[in-house]
Order: sequence, then C-alpha cells, then structure tokens
Amino acid sequence: MTLLSLSRPNGTPAPGAGQHATKLGRSIHSGWVADVLREAVIDGTLAAGTPLVEARVADELAVSRGPVRSALHVLEGEGLVRTLPNGRTEVVGFGAEDLGDLFRVRFELEGTAIRWGAERQAPIAPLTDALAAFEVEGATTPRLVELDIAFHRALVERAGSRFLVEAWKAIAPVIQTVITIGNRRLAAVDPATHFRRIVASHEPLIAAIGGGRADEAVAMLSNQFELTASMFGDAQGEDR
Repeated sequence: MTLLSLSRPNGTPAPGAGQHATKLGRSIHSGWVADVLREAVIDGTLAAGTPLVEARVADELAVSRGPVRSALHVLEGEGLVRTLPNGRTEVVGFGAEDLGDLFRVRFELEGTAIRWGAERQAPIAPLTDALAAFEVEGATTPRLVELDIAFHRALVERAGSRFLVEAWKAIAPVIQTVITIGNRRLAAVDPATHFRRIVASHEPLIAAIGGGRADEAVAMLSNQFELTASMFGDAQGEDR
C-alpha cells in the first residue's frame, strides 16, 4: 500500500516521511485522512480486500492513529471499507457496478428534489448563483469540483426536505471524489473544453427548472450523470 504519492484535496502533496512529517501530521485532521483513503479506494490504489491497519496507515500518512480510526469509521459508513468479525478492517473496493449504483441513487435523490422543488415553486436564485460561481472560476480547477457539488446541494435543498438533504449528504463525499478523479485527469488533456462542457451541461438544466419543466429537467439530469460517470470511466481507462 502506497498512499504518500496521493495529493491532498486542495492539490498540495500529502506529507511525506521527512524531518517535518511528525509536526505536519499533528495538524492534519481525520477529514483529510478520510479524503486520502477514500480516493485511494475509489481510484483502485487500495484494491478490494486490502487490510487497513491503523498503525500502518498512520505511519504511511505521518499522522497519529486517532485520525485514522475516525477516518475508517467514516469510510465504513460510506460502504468503502468494512470491519471483519475478527475486528480487522479491509477495503471493500469500488468497481463499475459500484459506480453505476452510486449514480442511480444520486439520480433518484436529485430527480426527486427537482420534482419536489417544482411543486413548492422554490426560487432558482441559489442555482443561478451557483452557476455564476462556475463562470467566475473560469477554468478547470480543483475548486470547480467543489462548486459543482455546491450547485447540486442547492438543487437538493430546493426540495425543502431535510431528510432528502441528509440522504444526499451521506453519499456526497463519494460523489465528489469520483468527480475529482475524472476532473483531474481529463482536465489535463483539454482543460478549456472540459470546463465549457461542465458549464454547458448546467445552463439548460437551470432553464428547465426555472421554467417549471420538471420532467425535462430530470431527463437532462440523467444525461448529465451519464456523462459524469463516463468521464470517470474514461479517466480510469487512461490509467490502465
């Protein structure tokens, strides 16, 4: 298992095993450890069945065992790792079927949110503001993924259901990691085209939602998710 080659969520290198590793490790929260491990599982760096020993992972990432323990608990809740009857933790893995499952669940949640939002005649200002933030960013960057997630959270919040929001939030970190991987790799090939494609997929969605055309918006959402999933698959293929 090699995790030190992975990057932090903000794109800076993970702390290595050097004279400053211990000092840096103390400042890293379990959220970062979860991000590193989550990406390693989803991109296949940590294959299904890989044992995750707290002490070993802590040494690898130059952190204490506490953040690792917390991170493993988070990832178990996301279905990416599991605790065996003997108390040991291992990687569940993340394959093509898991990707399809993730986006089917995401579609059901966000499609429902569109319909419920239309019934409430909820304002679309949060969506247009989120799209404006895309345009201000102006390029394919790590932050663009955060803006994309913020857009879809705003879409879910339009439904006016806190339980729907909580259900979506439960899978949001996995969704964000999938998008991050696809975004990073495909952006390296043609960042300008990639950015325009992302913006272009959101503009008509907002127009349909704003026009009260919920069925049309849901169909667009389905197409958008198929594109996102294919981007991740294409990026994975390039690494093989």
